Amino acid sequence: MQARSLYVLAPKKVEWIAEELPELGVHEVLVQTTTGESSIGSELPRYSGTARSSSLPKYPVMTGYENVGTVLARGSEVKRVHPGVQVVCFYGHRTHAVIPESKVIRVPDEISDELALLTILTCDCAKGVRKVMPRPEEAVLVSAAGAIGLMTLFILRAYGVLHVDVVEMEPQRHELARKLGARRVLLPNELPESSETYTVSFECTSRNAAFALLQWNLKPEGRLCVLADGNYEPLQLTPAFHEKELSLFASSDGWNYQEHAAWFFQVAGQSGLEALFEWRVSAQELPDVFERLVQGEMRPVKVLVSYEPQRASGR
Repeated sequence: MQARSLYVLAPKKVEWIAEELPELGVHEVLVQTTTGESSIGSELPRYSGTARSSSLPKYPVMTGYENVGTVLARGSEVKRVHPGVQVVCFYGHRTHAVIPESKVIRVPDEISDELALLTILTCDCAKGVRKVMPRPEEAVLVSAAGAIGLMTLFILRAYGVLHVDVVEMEPQRHELARKLGARRVLLPNELPESSETYTVSFECTSRNAAFALLQWNLKPEGRLCVLADGNYEPLQLTPAFHEKELSLFASSDGWNYQEHAAWFFQVAGQSGLEALFEWRVSAQELPDVFERLVQGEMRPVKVLVSYEPQRASGR
């Protein structure tokens, strides 16, 4: 049985490739993809060949991240899911995949594909928030109103933090941040003149200018968490970091995807997070989508990818 997977073969060259699926193990499930998404901040640098990494890129490079799909078959020892149920997992832009049962999350019937896809990245954001543990009364600053920033804002508000401001350079993204619970949404030049306004901040841009701005606006002994994955440029500590004796936290993958999903599905139903998907495309359009994103023709927060119903092909 074969699946089709989208690979970067060289900078700015992507192609769907047929791959043989492995035999289904006793603890594995076969999933057919119905919906995916494009993680712009991670995927575009890989597509362009500009991603920062500790090692040189080795092609081909798989694209994509989260998926929602339907279970087609399961191994003899699989207990939690059965054929026909919807699950969320992460295996990239593929039509089908064989996944360990432990790596799939069952999606309740009332949860949209859009919300299900956000389960993974909101868990990644939640890990950083849980590390820093801002108190409800603390003033928090988030940069910016991209996907990671908006999901961090949602997590902070859902965890009971009352005073969350967002700094965002693009005015067209301000309204969405307000709808998700931001106290204020500011342009960089609208931040308070005092350099000691916030006790906690979250860096969600991978941009050094934003990292410096957050350090400047933290109170002495403030806490700064880097949630963005650093694909764009190095982040540098400024004199303010040492003068104020700030604390720096780093956070990457989620804390516990299954436990987070159980909580997320209960609280996200009326959140409005589906609005993050500002561009909807088919899987066949993805090669063109990557190029249009790199050229700046479109600047969505996130891209929703729909897969046409199809059967995995035989040999």
